[in-house]
Amino acid sequence: MSKIEEEKKSFRDRLNQVSPSFCLAKWLQVTMHLHSGHNHSCHHPATHKTPLEELKFNPSALHNTCFKKDQRLKMKSGARPAECQYCWNIEDLGENYFSDRTLKSSEFWAAPYLEDVASLSANANINPTYVEVSFSNVCNFKCSYCSGNFSTRWKDEIQRYGSYPTKSGEQTMEILSEDNNPYIKAFWEWWPELIKDLKVFRITGGEPLLSKNTFRVLEELSRNPMPNLEVAINSNLGVSDATFQKFLALAKDLTENKKVKFFRLFTSAEAWGEKAEYIRNGLDFIRFQRNLESFLQEVPQGQAIVMSTFNALSLTSFETFLAYIKSLKEIYTKDPSHCPIFIDVSYLRHPTYQSIQVLPESYQNHMKEILQFMESRQIHKNDPGGFYFFETTKVQRIYEWMKQPLAEADLRTRRKEFYSFFNEHDRRRGTNFLQSFPEMRAFWDQCKELN
Repeated sequence: MSKIEEEKKSFRDRLNQVSPSFCLAKWLQVTMHLHSGHNHSCHHPATHKTPLEELKFNPSALHNTCFKKDQRLKMKSGARPAECQYCWNIEDLGENYFSDRTLKSSEFWAAPYLEDVASLSANANINPTYVEVSFSNVCNFKCSYCSGNFSTRWKDEIQRYGSYPTKSGEQTMEILSEDNNPYIKAFWEWWPELIKDLKVFRITGGEPLLSKNTFRVLEELSRNPMPNLEVAINSNLGVSDATFQKFLALAKDLTENKKVKFFRLFTSAEAWGEKAEYIRNGLDFIRFQRNLESFLQEVPQGQAIVMSTFNALSLTSFETFLAYIKSLKEIYTKDPSHCPIFIDVSYLRHPTYQSIQVLPESYQNHMKEILQFMESRQIHKNDPGGFYFFETTKVQRIYEWMKQPLAEADLRTRRKEFYSFFNEHDRRRGTNFLQSFPEMRAFWDQCKELN
């Protein structure tokens, strides 16, 4: 066992002393989807609604909902909340596999507060140290695994064409306007207290750079610096040049003048070139590369994290994409103590027919080659532009999860849905699956036959 693995195991043991299901993210991390009034702690569980009546006298109920307090009680008693199945799947692979319960809880924004949180009542209100917020679902993309809840382009498509055969993309939440939103109002009421304990503040979406509240936050921080705060912005990097330049100018101001502790750009891609454009409909891959490299060039004190939602369409070009990320590491790593860019890979669970588990067993060889590619390019003193242990570990656990067999009936259903969805995707969007993924023809035909 490596030193890093020993450290993770040691911290997991500390968590388990509280209970075998205890996770600090349930107390200290929250994503607030203010455009729908939903929230969740940790990005893996499904969101739940924040009741407006709970906000009347307590704006921190944007995080401290009664529902969440029930989940905290379960964790403190050693029960496994059903909403945390992502981590239980990983932990059930064996003690050598570390779920995000351990990885998140051991982060700098969580680990120092372990004893304090463990001593709290499950019903206590607490200010989170890691906050993600989305102000709007306005988005210029309609990624294959997204929905109208987080993309107005998805919503518009469903209104025009009706539901997909698989019900994918449907808007299931009531969406509120940014201009008249009680949840956004509560957020700004809570802000003066919230900011005092924050270690990380991240804006997500929709596409955050299309929201006026995103720029309000950045301008607030420019006027009122928070030098102990790490700031992060999600962006698909597909906005207009004028909007992106406005964002770059603010990011440069915050970093060069040390108005925040650190600035991160989170962006997303999980394949290469045309394949990436197919998955993330609306993406111009050349623009994506240009804007990503502009950020690395113009904000050298910042950091870019590429989030890859690894799915069935990622597999055949992901190694090429990794080679591109590796090249950016080599170009922009000026100081071995500062990583300018890294990749964060998680596996897609929903919709289930787009997960890698739907693929034939032969595709596991692709996953093995991807893992070997990363393992042979680990960071070391002669290659400061290599992959970190945590980057490779996340791919390793996806590989192990991929190999878990599905029941035959479930597999057949998922493959039928795979063809139904992407066949309709091609009809509506003018795309062509086999043109983008000719190497997957045999699998496509297999799924087609089931229909």
